[in-house]
Amino acid sequence: MSTALIIVIIAVVVLLLAAMALTAGRRRARTQRQGRVEARARGAEAQRRNRRADELEAEAQRFAREAERRAEAADAERSAADSHATRAREVDPDR
Repeated sequence: MSTALIIVIIAVVVLLLAAMALTAGRRRARTQRQGRVEARARGAEAQRRNRRADELEAEAQRFAREAERRAEAADAERSAADSHATRAREVDPDR
């Protein structure tokens, strides 16, 4: 009878080990799936941020071009004002 009990105990232990191995495999597979899902989400977020950065860079370039245009216009206006002031001094040196 003790031999039968030992065989039953060994069978139960083997079944428990098999169940634990299956559970660990499933847990590992679930963790891998979750990791892949999170990696895709991080990739999507990175792409979204990259697109936004490109948009902001394009906007900054537009602002820089506009600032350059305004600076050139201001220089032209300043040059014209200096020219008018010089001409005014030539016409009326007392002023």
